[in-house]
Amino acid sequence: MSRSAGPRSRTVWTEARVGRELEGFLDGATEWPSYRDFGRSGRAELRKQVDRFGGARLWAERLGLCYPERKPGYSVRWTEDRVRAELSEFLRERGCWPTRVEFEAAGRKPLRDAVRRLGGPARWAAEFGLPLQSLRSGSIRAWTQERIEVELRQVLDGRGTWPTLLEFKARGPAGLASAIAHGGGAVYWARRVGVKPPARARVSGPRIWTDERIRAKLREFCAGRTTWPTEREFVEAGEARLYYAACDHGGPGRWAAELGLARGRRSRAGPRE
Repeated sequence: MSRSAGPRSRTVWTEARVGRELEGFLDGATEWPSYRDFGRSGRAELRKQVDRFGGARLWAERLGLCYPERKPGYSVRWTEDRVRAELSEFLRERGCWPTRVEFEAAGRKPLRDAVRRLGGPARWAAEFGLPLQSLRSGSIRAWTQERIEVELRQVLDGRGTWPTLLEFKARGPAGLASAIAHGGGAVYWARRVGVKPPARARVSGPRIWTDERIRAKLREFCAGRTTWPTEREFVEAGEARLYYAACDHGGPGRWAAELGLARGRRSRAGPRE
């Protein structure tokens, strides 16, 4: 396992970023490390984000690592797949995202707590195409790609550089920065609106996963398919890195459209499966 070089980045944590950083940290490992291993290597924050985006067992499976069995007595972990499955049942025939009271009245407080840990209501409401309710205004619009672009261009106001987080908070609506993070990432949106990506997103030296490499690998992996593969299909085929690269540089929406592949029900605003 390699140690981090240099100070930790302050970019927004996305699932794709967790995957990239785990790949670097766990390079050469065969078994999932302990909390202490993360802490000793200065990666306690990375371990915290692992829990936020599905948990250690899920990431060990994705990266092909042996996961030591936990001691008995632990409750079943809330993974993204479990949250998605239970939300699909709970949200059936609903026209808007449930309030906290509605979750609790239905005995779904653990589900609501898991939603808050794994991206928040805005992310999941967008994935299921439901508006969020607001005590003040009744509801707010879901973060679609169109809305992200409109709001982002208003924040930019003709400038050619990427806004800081303080500028997002001062000029944009609440949730815009999070919607961008889940909807393709800063690099994708900077390219889309024609500005330089944030300095924290640029790296010295050549980019390993270029668009050309992603395109070529996706064409090979998707040969003969008519639909975009699920994240699990990428992982089980040993192509987790390809999946994360596609998420980080445009998202599945972009690449599925480019390859002419249909997609199932996905987040309107993001690259998540």
